[in-house]
Amino acid sequence: MVLPKIVAVGIYDSAKRTGSVRISKKRTTTMFELELPLENGGVSYIEGNACPIRTETLICAKPGQIRHTKFPFRCLFLHMELGQGRLFEMLRGLPDFVFLRDASHYREIFSRLFHYENSPGYDHEIIMQSLVLDLIYSLGQERVGMHSGGGGRPRRDVVEKALSYIDRHPSEDLSLEKLASVFSLSPIHFHNSFKTAVGKTLREYVEERRIRLAVERMLTTDRTLTQIAFDCGFSSQSYFSFVFKRRMGMTPRQYARAALGRYED
Repeated sequence: MVLPKIVAVGIYDSAKRTGSVRISKKRTTTMFELELPLENGGVSYIEGNACPIRTETLICAKPGQIRHTKFPFRCLFLHMELGQGRLFEMLRGLPDFVFLRDASHYREIFSRLFHYENSPGYDHEIIMQSLVLDLIYSLGQERVGMHSGGGGRPRRDVVEKALSYIDRHPSEDLSLEKLASVFSLSPIHFHNSFKTAVGKTLREYVEERRIRLAVERMLTTDRTLTQIAFDCGFSSQSYFSFVFKRRMGMTPRQYARAALGRYED
């Protein structure tokens, strides 16, 4: 098996790199460019096809494609060269924009790649290759899901709109009944469409999204746990702490201390 050559791993932020520029110049890619948006905003163009930049859509540009981007754009990225072989064909066969059933899984892979790329260790190259293989395999499974799900375009469109709605209204009522009403579907139809497209129930997804948002605010703001709990749609700090520990295996304060400790190391 031909293994990829990792060219670059990191975080891209158009606000810091391009300043007031609103759209990048068109260019032809020379390698595989996999990019996972960290926030919604902007538009990615590949071979003339446009896709709004969203945190649940992975961008997969292939060698020889023409691409450009309308800013803002902030992402985790992996750029790599790969010779002909099974892995090459798997990546070449992916859509340019891959709708992810579980974006948190990919965010974890990208974050670990970034960690090992920027810390010393004689075995880190092996670990990074294993992470890249995990990434390619997972994307291949996404492709299988797209072909076997049987969910025509209207259902996918509704789910994408629902995900955008959840991102914009994390502190509001995000129950099945509420979102089904917003998109004029029966609760059963909405539940089935959402689970088929995302791979988990609406309740599971909303809880994970709120926890992820809470983690970001814990590590990047000075807001209290009570404020963060309400910001992220939890009814109280105690319920937030209960859900957080159930999902993360530790309390919010323990998680924050551990995360800051890892950074200082």
